[in-house]
Amino acid sequence: MLSRAASAIREYADAHATLFERAERLREKAERLERAGTPSESARNRAERARREVEAGLAALRATFAGSIGGREGRRAFDREVERRYPKLEVSDQSL
Repeated sequence: MLSRAASAIREYADAHATLFERAERLREKAERLERAGTPSESARNRAERARREVEAGLAALRATFAGSIGGREGRRAFDREVERRYPKLEVSDQSL
């Protein structure tokens, strides 16, 4: 089940690479500004919106995956794989 989750996430990430890259780029920019002592609320907000967009897409994929693979066990496998690949993202039930 983990390999199927990994495959589904990899395919989604490949198909939406620009979305993932944008979220990462904006997060890095917001962090860089923070470290430089010039925090930017707008940079943080853009990074947060991009992160939520990625999480929403993964959450939708998670629901589809769990529905086709097997409910709770499918969700657990999916969550483990997302956590392994993207530790800064949250797509489990607590974040939805």
